[in-house]
Amino acid sequence: MLEYQEQNCQLTLREGLECYYQSFPESKEILKDSPESGYLLRDHDCTHVIFGLDISIDQEAILDTWVLWGSSFKWKYLMSYAKLPQIKDLQKRLFNEFGIKGFLSLYWNTIGIKRKVFFRTRKMKKKWPFQMPKEYLDIKISDLREMHGINILSAEELNYKPTQWSGSISK
Repeated sequence: MLEYQEQNCQLTLREGLECYYQSFPESKEILKDSPESGYLLRDHDCTHVIFGLDISIDQEAILDTWVLWGSSFKWKYLMSYAKLPQIKDLQKRLFNEFGIKGFLSLYWNTIGIKRKVFFRTRKMKKKWPFQMPKEYLDIKISDLREMHGINILSAEELNYKPTQWSGSISK
């Protein structure tokens, strides 16, 4: 378990983001923002940290539910993430490997957890701003979670059979 995956994590969001990046194996590229993308990739990565999820494909699927129901966003900004060249390339590679059946299996595999997430988002005090204020980076993760009423999933609740694919991360 990574430090930011503890509900009462005392790291700042900036430190949690660094912890998230350090969890990437050397074989995995960390996608970085460019002048064209602004802070889009950072904002996405911060959702992994604030909602306590790792870089696995399964937890990426779980994150979709947190973002869709527990975040405030402008559709144009959120959809521009999928238009980034590095994300388009990743999606193409994933689709070639998984196909439609594989993606349906991935979402089916996590449907019970996604349901828990949906109900947790209904209990939040306020939605997480996907386009995150820069000041948030220097606030403790525990304080941000308290401010927004975010109750992350415990390791026991994140109980699923990991999807095996060429980009799988061995723990």
